[in-house]
Amino acid sequence: MSWLADLYQTYENNLDQVGKPIRNNWGKEVILLPISHAYQNAQIEVIIKPTGEFYKAKVIPKEEAATMIPVTIESAGRTSKPMPHGLHDNLQYVAGDYIQYGGDAKKGESFQKYIANLERWCASDFSHPKVQAILTYLKRGTLITDLINYQDEESHQPILIEREGKLVAKWKKEFGEKPEIFSVLASDQFSSFVRFDIYDLNLDAVPVWKDLAISKAFIDYYTTQLSGGGLDYITGKQVPLTENHPSKIRYGGDMAKLISGNDTINFTFRGRFSEKNQVATIGYETSQKGHNALKWLISKQGKIIDGRVFLTWGEDSVDNLPAIDESSDAIFAEDKETDSITTIDKTSQDFSKSFIKALQGYQQDLRHDQNIHIMILDSATPGRMGILYYRSMEQESYLERLKNWHNQTGWWHAAGWQNAFYGAPSLRTIAEAVHGRKASETLIKNTMTQLFSCVVDNRKMPFNIMQSLLKNASNPLSMELWEWRKTVGIACSIIKHYFYDLGEEYTVALNKEEKDRSYLFGRLLAVADKAEDLALFIQYGEKNKKKQDNDNGKEKNKDKKERTTNALRYMNAFSNHPVTTWKILQENLIPYYEKLEDKGNYYQNLINQIMTQFDINDYTDRALTGKYLLGYSSQRIELNNKDKNKDKEEK
Repeated sequence: MSWLADLYQTYENNLDQVGKPIRNNWGKEVILLPISHAYQNAQIEVIIKPTGEFYKAKVIPKEEAATMIPVTIESAGRTSKPMPHGLHDNLQYVAGDYIQYGGDAKKGESFQKYIANLERWCASDFSHPKVQAILTYLKRGTLITDLINYQDEESHQPILIEREGKLVAKWKKEFGEKPEIFSVLASDQFSSFVRFDIYDLNLDAVPVWKDLAISKAFIDYYTTQLSGGGLDYITGKQVPLTENHPSKIRYGGDMAKLISGNDTINFTFRGRFSEKNQVATIGYETSQKGHNALKWLISKQGKIIDGRVFLTWGEDSVDNLPAIDESSDAIFAEDKETDSITTIDKTSQDFSKSFIKALQGYQQDLRHDQNIHIMILDSATPGRMGILYYRSMEQESYLERLKNWHNQTGWWHAAGWQNAFYGAPSLRTIAEAVHGRKASETLIKNTMTQLFSCVVDNRKMPFNIMQSLLKNASNPLSMELWEWRKTVGIACSIIKHYFYDLGEEYTVALNKEEKDRSYLFGRLLAVADKAEDLALFIQYGEKNKKKQDNDNGKEKNKDKKERTTNALRYMNAFSNHPVTTWKILQENLIPYYEKLEDKGNYYQNLINQIMTQFDINDYTDRALTGKYLLGYSSQRIELNNKDKNKDKEEK
């Protein structure tokens, strides 16, 4: 239960944020809910006069539907039994004429229960004038009648639609133009959710559902109604307890719960206890605060992939953290004083210094001794959610592990030169490169979970991830050129990390002293690829320029295929049978050397230099390791860099 204690403390540390709406990165409004409150999408807004009379109403647009409502323990997780919310609710609860207009007679007691609860609140010491006005109006039992008779100010249509004295459940085409209410409902009119407000001449007046004074009044009232006090295992205090814990943790319709104990038959409570309260007892307020903090954090900064939540936060500065799953480039982008490394000739030492500077920018906003929490959630069934991973650590340890990951996985990434950067790719990008762009979200989230452990727990890079990336990067003909380049950069990052775990360090900077056979074969492949690529550019450059002016897509695609080098065509075969394939590549290079003239001699000499570095026993046809891709990438980058520097000198 340490996770619940940490979430409870996070709520306590952010009390100044309770009830205040903020926008997350996607522009959605999120609120740290007060206890005894929940979010609900409302479709109808009814405005009441302070004297308790109907004033006007409107259909709520979907983008304005989110409403903070008071709830009880029972109503927050209600299913089929009538359990009214504290104030705003569905038609069956708030409309006294619900049955009159065709509502289910079995739900007739819902209105009586709702009114009885509201009367108890208004009769308590924690009543509020606005709530009393709403009660006065609803006791008349004419809500649906008023919504049918009222004409909307803009659409001039009734709010609710009836035919022959009954509410229309579903709108049919033969009825004519669809009324506004049916465009916002997920079900029928009987399921409409109604929120209330009080007419006020003051245009700056806070709506009832956003009024924190009303929220506090309900909390104070409802707390006095709670019974069943006992020891709260989280706070160690004697307080009112709860066995019914909140759902809707990831999103509005999410019914999965983190804490539940209703297996009262067969294998009761895992066969260890006779009653659920023998496991642990949790205070109502503790449960509410912990779950509300979790909902807030997920809505604000969580990453959800196929229902799996990846979440990182600090107890105080909840969102001032570099995320585990971000790329190095994204972390640099968040730090205003540190530029992303976008030049090829940066060494890993340069990157390390820049990355540390970027992390220091985050550290300035973090309390020195605060803990960082990492959580992964998912649900195996619709009603049960599990914590797949949970870890708390000091912020210095967190940032140190993040720095190590980005250093050990740093490589040059250049799917297109405009987006080029040095560093580590994001975890999702890695997972997509492992399984392909069209892979299921289930595969993506499972791979990301594996990688999370590599970052946070310093676990070794899984062999299957490294091998899959090596295989994909060795097959350039299976994807477009830009995607293959991206895959090579990602594969090199992971291969570098894999061999780092084995005690071998590699950098993007070409190591001309490296004698490993796979690395040397990779260098040979890069030289062959560069030489042929340059020769093809010289031969077809003008032709390609003309084709680019042609809007015929088939010609462009055909031209791209013509420009693929033999080195790339044979790359997969080369990785499995390097000596046999190298002989073929060498023969194919001969005519290109003539076109390259002096540069042809340069590439031939470079190949000869690399060949002299082989140990005679290593020049065999056995399959290459991932080091060949590191050698290929480093050599290709080195050659590209030479060309760029030469072009600058000539200019």
